[in-house]
Amino acid sequence: MVGLGEAKFVKFDFPVPDMEEQALVSNVLDTLDTVILETEAIIAKLKAVKQGLLHDLLTRGIDTNGELRPPQAEAPHLYKESPLGWVPKVWDVVTLESVSNTVTSGSRDWARFYADSGALFVRIGNLTREHINFRFESTMYVRPPRNADGQRTRLESGDILISITADLGIVGVVPDGLGEAYINQHVALVRPDLNAVNSRFVGHYLAGPIAQTYISKLNDAGAKAGLNLPTIRGLLTIKPLHAEQDLIATRLDEIDNRIQSAAAESAKLRELKAGLMDDLLTGRVRVTPLLADATQRGSA
Repeated sequence: MVGLGEAKFVKFDFPVPDMEEQALVSNVLDTLDTVILETEAIIAKLKAVKQGLLHDLLTRGIDTNGELRPPQAEAPHLYKESPLGWVPKVWDVVTLESVSNTVTSGSRDWARFYADSGALFVRIGNLTREHINFRFESTMYVRPPRNADGQRTRLESGDILISITADLGIVGVVPDGLGEAYINQHVALVRPDLNAVNSRFVGHYLAGPIAQTYISKLNDAGAKAGLNLPTIRGLLTIKPLHAEQDLIATRLDEIDNRIQSAAAESAKLRELKAGLMDDLLTGRVRVTPLLADATQRGSA
């Protein structure tokens, strides 16, 4: 194995400030570590809260007073049995096809349309199990054909996307203002009837534990070729009144936004720490002038 070796390591030169400055550097970095850990704890707590909300909102819902309905065990008269388990009597259980205008998938062999700029080409890597929003860490662009096949796979606001190969059942909902975008053949496109359902509500349900348990059973059963479109069309979802769907979607979006904001803050703190370590531990920037400058500004 190629290694550094003790003989080479002990010959390394590195800056050694005096003890006072060492203590100051340690204090700065320890303080950042503490803030990072606190932020990570907040994220973990928010994720736990979200799991509780998913269970309660997607099995009990919100009554006309804006409150969670009591559990089925406490108020059995409010619930009915369904293929999805106990649900409120005022909810319907429907297939995706019955509340959608279109269910299709992306076209094959679009590699020849790849481009450095143009329309966004949405792939499974742009979806995540963390939430129903898109990830844009890795983006690809296309200049698609202006024919019927190209238009068939063009995304619209509110479309629900579901991965149908490899990692099955990852769900995303197309946001407002995305711009021109298309999907590849590994993603199904469900265009819901927005008069019947709130697309973000349906997206949250499909990404939630009940629907995901069903999809994982399909995967475990050996769906190596992936989910086909008839299976997607036949997926079940709950259908409360539209107003209740809107309320549930809003509450779940709010907790997702809080988690994403905290995660972004954590990433910024880690980036700040990496930069400070590079500066302070190499002596490129001395901590004493920084603290002196900060003290002067604080007393001004």
